[in-house]
Amino acid sequence: MILLSRYFLFISLLFSASLFAQAQPSPHQLLTQVGDQLFSEIGKINSQGTASKGDMAKVVDKFLMPNIDVKFVSYKLLGKHIKGIEREQATAFISAVEHYLTTTYASALMKYTGQEIKFEESSDTTAGDFATVKTQIIDKNAPTIDLHFKLRQGKDGSWKVYDIVAEGISLLSAKQKEVIQRISDVGLDQVTAELNSK
Repeated sequence: MILLSRYFLFISLLFSASLFAQAQPSPHQLLTQVGDQLFSEIGKINSQGTASKGDMAKVVDKFLMPNIDVKFVSYKLLGKHIKGIEREQATAFISAVEHYLTTTYASALMKYTGQEIKFEESSDTTAGDFATVKTQIIDKNAPTIDLHFKLRQGKDGSWKVYDIVAEGISLLSAKQKEVIQRISDVGLDQVTAELNSK
């Protein structure tokens, strides 16, 4: 009887874990949650307009980076150079890309002064493991900026951002061309060092 009880308990735990895994937020829900947390925290640390880039990088690292698909971005940036690289080189490059993205986003968010961020729920389009969420940055004193967040679904069912298309320009594609050419010119190790120095 005890063995049977343990068996049912084990099955119940597996079922609960399965339900938890399936209860992942949609791409729109994810961006709304992350956006609310991120901009609320930015408002706290930058209420006097004196937040440093280091302060902003900590916020980005805590609230934004866990939702960025750094590994996928890194593989896309490597392009044709992914063939034949050693594990240590790949690990170092992924770490450098994470550092680069953190500092890049921190710099961009230093310019945030309370503009309205609108994630358009009806525009949440999903095709297989990929999705796009249209977003607008609305500023009363400037033209509205259109952004498309590109997301990819992992094996655990969670969604992560891998690209931002600003006014029709893919940030990933633009950086990919630059990085691939730079690796061809100076080598992967040098590019890794350069990304770490940003």
